[in-house]
Amino acid sequence: MDGINLDTTLLFKYFRGLTTGEERKCVEDWMQISEENEKTVLQAARIFYISQTSERILSRNSIEAYKKVQKRIDKRKKKIRLYEISIVAACFVGLLVISTAISFLLRKSSVLAPQQITVCANRGVRTSLDLPDGSIAYLNSGSTLSYPSSYDAEERKVTLVGEAYFSVKHDPAHPFIVSVSHDRLRVKVLGTEFNVRAYEKENVVQTTLVSGSVNIVMKEDKGKTNERNLYPSEKAVYDLTDKTLEVINVDVESEIAWKEGRLVFKETPLPEVLRCLANFYNVDFKVMDPVLDSYRFTGTFNNRQLSQILDYLRISSRIDYSINRMEMDDSLSEQREQVVLRRIK
Repeated sequence: MDGINLDTTLLFKYFRGLTTGEERKCVEDWMQISEENEKTVLQAARIFYISQTSERILSRNSIEAYKKVQKRIDKRKKKIRLYEISIVAACFVGLLVISTAISFLLRKSSVLAPQQITVCANRGVRTSLDLPDGSIAYLNSGSTLSYPSSYDAEERKVTLVGEAYFSVKHDPAHPFIVSVSHDRLRVKVLGTEFNVRAYEKENVVQTTLVSGSVNIVMKEDKGKTNERNLYPSEKAVYDLTDKTLEVINVDVESEIAWKEGRLVFKETPLPEVLRCLANFYNVDFKVMDPVLDSYRFTGTFNNRQLSQILDYLRISSRIDYSINRMEMDDSLSEQREQVVLRRIK
Protein backbone atom coordinates (compact mmCIF):
# COMPACT_ATOMS: atom_id res chain seq x y z
CA MET A 1 0.00 0.00 0.00
CA ASP A 2 3.03 2.22 0.50
CA GLY A 3 3.52 2.65 -3.23
CA ILE A 4 -0.13 3.36 -3.99
CA ASN A 5 -1.25 6.90 -4.74
CA LEU A 6 -4.06 8.17 -2.54
CA ASP A 7 -6.88 9.89 -4.40
CA THR A 8 -6.47 13.68 -4.13
CA THR A 9 -10.17 14.21 -3.48
CA LEU A 10 -10.06 11.71 -0.61
CA LEU A 11 -7.20 13.61 1.01
CA PHE A 12 -9.06 16.90 0.88
CA LYS A 13 -12.21 15.24 2.23
CA TYR A 14 -10.07 14.01 5.11
CA PHE A 15 -8.70 17.49 5.83
CA ARG A 16 -12.23 18.92 5.78
CA GLY A 17 -13.51 16.20 8.15
CA LEU A 18 -15.98 14.87 5.56
CA THR A 19 -14.70 11.29 5.22
CA THR A 20 -16.60 8.19 6.27
CA GLY A 21 -15.14 6.01 9.00
CA GLU A 22 -13.73 3.62 6.41
CA GLU A 23 -12.19 6.42 4.33
CA ARG A 24 -10.65 8.04 7.40
CA LYS A 25 -9.12 4.71 8.47
CA CYS A 26 -7.72 4.23 4.96
CA VAL A 27 -5.89 7.57 5.08
CA GLU A 28 -4.60 7.14 8.63
CA ASP A 29 -3.47 3.55 8.03
CA TRP A 30 -1.55 4.73 4.97
CA MET A 31 0.10 7.44 7.05
CA GLN A 32 1.28 4.86 9.61
CA ILE A 33 3.04 2.67 7.04
CA SER A 34 6.14 4.85 6.70
CA GLU A 35 7.62 8.23 7.54
CA GLU A 36 7.53 9.12 3.86
CA ASN A 37 3.78 8.58 3.79
CA GLU A 38 3.34 10.73 6.88
CA LYS A 39 5.45 13.51 5.35
CA THR A 40 3.34 13.27 2.21
CA VAL A 41 0.13 13.92 4.10
CA LEU A 42 1.74 16.74 6.09
CA GLN A 43 2.83 18.51 2.92
CA ALA A 44 -0.59 18.05 1.31
CA ALA A 45 -2.25 19.35 4.46
CA ARG A 46 -0.01 22.41 4.45
CA ILE A 47 -1.16 23.17 0.90
CA PHE A 48 -4.77 22.60 1.90
CA TYR A 49 -4.80 24.92 4.91
CA ILE A 50 -2.97 27.75 3.17
CA SER A 51 -4.91 27.55 -0.09
CA GLN A 52 -8.16 27.09 1.86
CA THR A 53 -7.62 30.46 3.52
CA SER A 54 -6.61 31.93 0.19
CA GLU A 55 -9.78 30.56 -1.36
CA ARG A 56 -11.98 32.19 1.26
CA ILE A 57 -10.45 35.58 0.59
CA LEU A 58 -9.57 35.33 -3.09
CA SER A 59 -12.08 32.66 -4.24
CA ARG A 60 -9.38 30.12 -5.06
CA ASN A 61 -10.16 26.40 -5.12
CA SER A 62 -7.65 24.34 -3.17
CA ILE A 63 -8.47 21.02 -4.85
CA GLU A 64 -8.12 22.48 -8.33
CA ALA A 65 -4.86 24.15 -7.32
CA TYR A 66 -3.48 20.81 -6.16
CA LYS A 67 -4.63 19.08 -9.37
CA LYS A 68 -2.82 21.71 -11.45
CA VAL A 69 0.37 20.76 -9.62
CA GLN A 70 -0.31 17.10 -10.42
CA LYS A 71 -0.76 17.82 -14.14
CA ARG A 72 2.56 19.65 -14.31
CA ILE A 73 4.32 16.73 -12.69
CA ASP A 74 2.57 14.17 -14.89
CA LYS A 75 4.11 15.78 -17.97
CA ARG A 76 7.52 14.75 -16.69
CA LYS A 77 6.60 11.34 -15.33
CA LYS A 78 3.55 9.16 -15.89
CA LYS A 79 3.59 7.32 -12.58
CA ILE A 80 4.44 9.40 -9.59
CA ARG A 81 3.90 8.49 -6.00
CA LEU A 82 2.01 10.90 -3.80
CA TYR A 83 5.10 11.65 -1.73
CA GLU A 84 6.91 12.76 -4.90
CA ILE A 85 4.05 15.09 -5.72
CA SER A 86 4.33 16.53 -2.24
CA ILE A 87 7.94 17.60 -2.86
CA VAL A 88 6.92 19.77 -5.80
CA ALA A 89 3.79 20.83 -3.94
CA ALA A 90 5.96 22.12 -1.12
CA CYS A 91 7.41 24.65 -3.56
CA PHE A 92 3.85 25.58 -4.52
CA VAL A 93 3.20 26.59 -0.92
CA GLY A 94 5.36 29.68 -1.34
CA LEU A 95 3.11 30.91 -4.14
CA LEU A 96 0.01 30.65 -1.99
CA VAL A 97 1.31 32.37 1.14
CA ILE A 98 -0.81 35.44 1.96
CA SER A 99 -0.72 37.94 4.81
CA THR A 100 -2.86 35.70 7.01
CA ALA A 101 -0.62 33.87 9.50
CA ILE A 102 -1.20 30.10 9.45
CA SER A 103 0.62 27.59 11.65
CA PHE A 104 0.57 23.86 11.05
CA LEU A 105 0.16 21.56 14.05
CA LEU A 106 -0.23 17.80 14.36
CA ARG A 107 -1.20 15.66 17.31
CA LYS A 108 1.14 12.77 18.10
CA SER A 109 -1.48 10.34 16.86
CA SER A 110 -1.00 11.82 13.39
CA VAL A 111 -4.57 13.14 13.41
CA LEU A 112 -4.66 16.70 12.04
CA ALA A 113 -5.65 19.39 14.54
CA PRO A 114 -7.72 22.40 13.40
CA GLN A 115 -5.60 25.41 12.49
CA GLN A 116 -6.29 28.86 13.89
CA ILE A 117 -6.79 31.33 11.04
CA THR A 118 -6.74 35.11 11.45
CA VAL A 119 -8.05 37.50 8.80
CA CYS A 120 -7.49 41.25 9.08
CA ALA A 121 -9.21 44.12 7.28
CA ASN A 122 -6.85 47.08 7.51
CA ARG A 123 -8.09 50.61 8.00
CA GLY A 124 -9.67 51.85 4.80
CA VAL A 125 -10.44 48.30 3.64
CA ARG A 126 -13.55 46.10 3.94
CA THR A 127 -13.64 42.42 3.07
CA SER A 128 -15.78 39.28 3.27
CA LEU A 129 -14.97 35.62 3.76
CA ASP A 130 -16.59 32.20 3.91
CA LEU A 131 -16.30 30.40 7.24
CA PRO A 132 -15.77 26.61 7.52
CA ASP A 133 -19.48 25.89 8.07
CA GLY A 134 -20.67 27.92 5.07
CA SER A 135 -21.52 31.03 7.10
CA ILE A 136 -20.37 34.39 5.72
CA ALA A 137 -18.59 37.17 7.61
CA TYR A 138 -18.18 40.76 6.38
CA LEU A 139 -15.33 42.63 8.09
CA ASN A 140 -15.38 46.39 8.48
CA SER A 141 -12.22 48.50 8.33
CA GLY A 142 -9.71 47.97 11.11
CA SER A 143 -11.19 44.62 12.15
CA THR A 144 -9.76 41.17 12.85
CA LEU A 145 -11.55 37.81 12.87
CA SER A 146 -9.99 34.58 14.17
CA TYR A 147 -11.50 31.11 13.71
CA PRO A 148 -10.42 27.45 13.42
CA SER A 149 -10.04 25.77 10.04
CA SER A 150 -12.73 23.33 11.20
CA TYR A 151 -15.09 23.68 14.16
CA ASP A 152 -15.22 21.25 17.06
CA ALA A 153 -18.07 18.87 17.79
CA GLU A 154 -19.95 21.22 20.13
CA GLU A 155 -19.82 24.79 18.82
CA ARG A 156 -18.74 27.14 16.03
CA LYS A 157 -16.68 29.80 17.78
CA VAL A 158 -15.01 32.87 16.26
CA THR A 159 -13.20 35.78 17.93
CA LEU A 160 -13.78 39.34 16.75
CA VAL A 161 -11.93 42.59 17.32
CA GLY A 162 -13.64 45.43 15.46
CA GLU A 163 -16.89 45.23 13.51
CA ALA A 164 -18.41 42.42 11.46
CA TYR A 165 -21.70 41.41 9.91
CA PHE A 166 -22.51 37.70 10.09
CA SER A 167 -24.86 35.63 7.95
CA VAL A 168 -24.89 32.36 9.88
CA LYS A 169 -25.85 29.00 8.42
CA HIS A 170 -28.58 27.35 10.51
CA ASP A 171 -27.32 24.43 12.61
CA PRO A 172 -29.26 23.78 15.85
CA ALA A 173 -26.77 21.14 16.99
CA HIS A 174 -23.78 23.50 16.81
CA PRO A 175 -24.34 27.04 18.16
CA PHE A 176 -22.41 29.83 16.44
CA ILE A 177 -20.56 31.97 18.99
CA VAL A 178 -18.87 35.35 18.53
CA SER A 179 -16.44 36.15 21.35
CA VAL A 180 -15.45 39.82 21.85
CA SER A 181 -13.56 42.00 24.34
CA HIS A 182 -11.31 39.18 25.57
CA ASP A 183 -14.32 36.88 25.96
CA ARG A 184 -16.10 39.29 28.33
CA LEU A 185 -19.12 39.09 26.05
CA ARG A 186 -20.40 36.38 23.72
CA VAL A 187 -23.10 36.47 21.07
CA LYS A 188 -24.66 33.03 20.66
CA VAL A 189 -26.88 32.07 17.72
CA LEU A 190 -28.13 29.01 15.84
CA GLY A 191 -28.62 30.63 12.46
CA THR A 192 -29.36 34.28 11.76
CA GLU A 193 -27.99 37.61 10.51
CA PHE A 194 -26.57 40.20 12.87
CA ASN A 195 -23.92 42.90 13.29
CA VAL A 196 -21.36 43.16 16.10
CA ARG A 197 -19.19 46.21 16.81
CA ALA A 198 -16.41 45.79 19.38
CA TYR A 199 -13.37 47.92 18.61
CA GLU A 200 -10.60 47.85 21.22
CA LYS A 201 -10.56 51.61 21.74
CA GLU A 202 -14.32 51.79 22.30
CA ASN A 203 -15.77 51.13 25.72
CA VAL A 204 -18.99 49.56 24.49
CA VAL A 205 -19.99 46.47 22.52
CA GLN A 206 -22.91 46.92 20.13
CA THR A 207 -24.94 44.04 18.72
CA THR A 208 -27.70 44.65 16.17
CA LEU A 209 -30.04 41.83 15.14
CA VAL A 210 -31.28 41.77 11.54
CA SER A 211 -33.21 38.49 11.51
CA GLY A 212 -33.75 35.46 13.74
CA SER A 213 -32.71 35.71 17.37
CA VAL A 214 -29.48 35.89 19.36
CA ASN A 215 -28.52 35.34 22.96
CA ILE A 216 -26.03 37.76 24.54
CA VAL A 217 -23.97 36.32 27.38
CA MET A 218 -22.12 38.86 29.56
CA LYS A 219 -19.48 37.80 32.07
CA GLU A 220 -19.71 39.45 35.46
CA ASP A 221 -17.69 39.26 38.67
CA LYS A 222 -16.85 35.97 40.38
CA GLY A 223 -17.56 33.91 37.26
CA LYS A 224 -21.22 34.86 37.09
CA THR A 225 -22.95 35.54 33.78
CA ASN A 226 -25.95 37.56 32.68
CA GLU A 227 -27.95 36.78 29.54
CA ARG A 228 -30.35 38.67 27.29
CA ASN A 229 -32.18 37.61 24.13
CA LEU A 230 -32.41 40.01 21.19
CA TYR A 231 -35.12 40.20 18.56
CA PRO A 232 -35.08 41.68 15.03
CA SER A 233 -34.44 45.44 14.82
CA GLU A 234 -33.10 45.51 18.39
CA LYS A 235 -29.65 46.79 19.27
CA ALA A 236 -27.88 45.88 22.50
CA VAL A 237 -25.28 48.32 23.84
CA TYR A 238 -23.12 46.83 26.59
CA ASP A 239 -20.90 49.16 28.65
CA LEU A 240 -17.70 47.31 29.52
CA THR A 241 -16.88 49.63 32.44
CA ASP A 242 -20.06 49.66 34.49
CA LYS A 243 -21.34 46.37 33.00
CA THR A 244 -24.76 47.69 32.07
CA LEU A 245 -26.82 46.67 29.07
CA GLU A 246 -29.22 48.89 27.14
CA VAL A 247 -31.51 47.51 24.42
CA ILE A 248 -33.09 49.90 21.91
CA ASN A 249 -35.00 49.67 18.63
CA VAL A 250 -33.02 50.90 15.62
CA ASP A 251 -33.17 51.33 11.87
CA VAL A 252 -31.32 48.18 10.83
CA GLU A 253 -30.41 49.48 7.37
CA SER A 254 -28.56 52.40 8.92
CA GLU A 255 -26.67 50.13 11.30
CA ILE A 256 -25.34 47.86 8.55
CA ALA A 257 -24.94 50.48 5.79
CA TRP A 258 -21.14 50.24 6.07
CA LYS A 259 -21.33 46.80 4.45
CA GLU A 260 -22.42 48.44 1.19
CA GLY A 261 -19.92 51.30 1.44
CA ARG A 262 -22.42 53.78 2.90
CA LEU A 263 -22.07 55.96 5.98
CA VAL A 264 -25.24 56.95 7.84
CA PHE A 265 -25.26 59.47 10.69
CA LYS A 266 -28.37 60.46 12.66
CA GLU A 267 -27.71 63.05 15.33
CA THR A 268 -24.36 61.35 15.81
CA PRO A 269 -21.81 63.04 18.15
CA LEU A 270 -18.70 64.33 16.40
CA PRO A 271 -16.25 61.98 18.22
CA GLU A 272 -18.19 58.97 16.95
CA VAL A 273 -18.36 60.43 13.44
CA LEU A 274 -14.60 60.93 13.42
CA ARG A 275 -13.90 57.39 14.66
CA CYS A 276 -16.03 56.05 11.84
CA LEU A 277 -14.35 58.23 9.21
CA ALA A 278 -10.88 57.37 10.54
CA ASN A 279 -11.47 53.64 10.02
CA PHE A 280 -13.35 54.06 6.76
CA TYR A 281 -10.76 56.28 5.06
CA ASN A 282 -7.58 55.32 6.95
CA VAL A 283 -6.84 58.82 8.27
CA ASP A 284 -6.28 60.39 11.69
CA PHE A 285 -8.19 63.34 13.12
CA LYS A 286 -7.07 66.12 15.44
CA VAL A 287 -9.71 68.40 16.96
CA MET A 288 -8.30 71.81 17.89
CA ASP A 289 -11.40 73.16 19.64
CA PRO A 290 -12.94 70.94 22.40
CA VAL A 291 -16.36 72.54 21.92
CA LEU A 292 -16.64 70.60 18.64
CA ASP A 293 -17.05 67.39 20.63
CA SER A 294 -20.58 68.50 21.48
CA TYR A 295 -21.58 68.84 17.81
CA ARG A 296 -23.97 66.31 16.26
CA PHE A 297 -24.43 65.42 12.61
CA THR A 298 -27.06 63.89 10.36
CA GLY A 299 -26.36 62.74 6.83
CA THR A 300 -26.00 59.77 4.47
CA PHE A 301 -22.90 59.38 2.31
CA ASN A 302 -22.80 56.77 -0.43
CA ASN A 303 -19.25 55.95 -1.57
CA ARG A 304 -18.20 59.60 -1.23
CA GLN A 305 -14.65 60.88 -1.08
CA LEU A 306 -13.47 62.06 2.33
CA SER A 307 -13.07 65.63 1.08
CA GLN A 308 -16.76 65.70 0.09
CA ILE A 309 -17.82 64.70 3.60
CA LEU A 310 -15.49 67.25 5.16
CA ASP A 311 -16.91 69.93 2.88
CA TYR A 312 -20.39 68.99 4.11
CA LEU A 313 -19.25 69.40 7.73
CA ARG A 314 -17.73 72.78 6.92
CA ILE A 315 -20.91 74.07 5.27
CA SER A 316 -23.41 72.64 7.74
CA SER A 317 -21.56 73.28 10.99
CA ARG A 318 -18.92 75.93 10.32
CA ILE A 319 -16.04 73.54 10.84
CA ASP A 320 -12.90 74.26 8.87
CA TYR A 321 -10.34 71.58 8.10
CA SER A 322 -6.85 71.07 6.71
CA ILE A 323 -5.17 67.85 5.60
CA ASN A 324 -1.54 67.21 6.51
CA ARG A 325 0.80 64.39 5.58
CA MET A 326 1.92 62.60 8.74
CA GLU A 327 5.62 61.87 9.27
CA MET A 328 6.06 58.20 10.14
CA ASP A 329 8.84 57.00 12.46
CA ASP A 330 9.37 53.93 10.30
CA SER A 331 10.32 54.70 6.70
CA LEU A 332 8.65 51.45 5.63
CA SER A 333 5.33 52.35 7.26
CA GLU A 334 2.34 53.27 5.17
CA GLN A 335 1.96 57.01 4.59
CA ARG A 336 -0.96 58.46 6.53
CA GLU A 337 -2.86 61.74 6.48
CA GLN A 338 -4.06 63.78 9.42
CA VAL A 339 -7.18 65.92 9.24
CA VAL A 340 -7.11 68.94 11.56
CA LEU A 341 -10.52 70.39 12.50
CA ARG A 342 -11.11 73.94 13.72
CA ARG A 343 -14.25 75.87 14.52
CA ILE A 344 -14.92 78.80 12.21
CA LYS A 345 -15.42 81.82 14.48
